[in-house]
Amino acid sequence: MGDSYRLPGIVLEASSSKTWDIAVSEWHVVGCHDNGNTSGECLCGHEGIRYEFTIKNSVNGKELSPIGSTCILKFENDELKNEVEGWKAAIKLLEALEARKPGVRLDGMNRDLFSRRLYAFLYERGAFPANRYNGYDGRNDYEFMVDMFNKRTAPTEKQRAKMYMVLNKSIFPWLALFGRELREMRL
Repeated sequence: MGDSYRLPGIVLEASSSKTWDIAVSEWHVVGCHDNGNTSGECLCGHEGIRYEFTIKNSVNGKELSPIGSTCILKFENDELKNEVEGWKAAIKLLEALEARKPGVRLDGMNRDLFSRRLYAFLYERGAFPANRYNGYDGRNDYEFMVDMFNKRTAPTEKQRAKMYMVLNKSIFPWLALFGRELREMRL
């Protein structure tokens, strides 16, 4: 079992700043390895982690890996927390897409699989490409999907059709590529 108190020393050593509050703001997530079977081990020595993240220092370019999501949350950095949660949500959606279990709704409204945070994660990573249907601005599709997710009433037939197209022509193909990249990271 690892010692979580090793984490600050490891992070500070790899950071440009030598004060914790500033050093933690230098890092962002650049990759994730999903063990699936919780066989991973964090840099700090924690065992049994499922998600092994790679974080990169935006000031000096150094990377730390593998680092568990629990340890990343100890950074107490909301931006990093959102990145971690975005990666985990995208992996969960990818797993649901690949499994295609009966009764699991992949309609963009299922709150077990979709969230505003997930849509933001997907948008930031290019899952909403510009095309003629969104006025050559992917942000339009992103905002549409968030608006539909936030709706308190059922979408109209036209809105459902557009959601279907955004999911099947943009989000799901992007997730397939994302899945291939994740598998390559596992090797």
